[in-house]
Amino acid sequence: MGTWDVGPFDNHAACELLAELRDGTFDFEHFKRSCADSPLDVDEAEKVIALGALVNTPQDRLPNGVSAKELKSICTPQSRAWLRKKINSTLEPESSPVYALWETTGELEIWVQSVRASLP
Repeated sequence: MGTWDVGPFDNHAACELLAELRDGTFDFEHFKRSCADSPLDVDEAEKVIALGALVNTPQDRLPNGVSAKELKSICTPQSRAWLRKKINSTLEPESSPVYALWETTGELEIWVQSVRASLP
């Protein structure tokens, strides 16, 4: 797990997402299609959580190089509902690989709080 803390951007997958948003290569519709299978793998889950956090972040507090323009397609009511559903799926102990990884760290409750804060 390329993760260094419990925050939504504190992992390799979220950093990749931010880089794709900055350079304009992130395609939300393609990403949604790639996440059609359940459960989400760890990287998909980390990206979904990061996207939820971005939707909740005020424009003046977005990560450097990310603007509201890049997030326009993610901020629709339909996209927010899709993100909410996918983020909730990461919190299912019986089926979520990312949840299973956090169970072994001793920081599960802190991670769960961080994920819940990312819900759009």
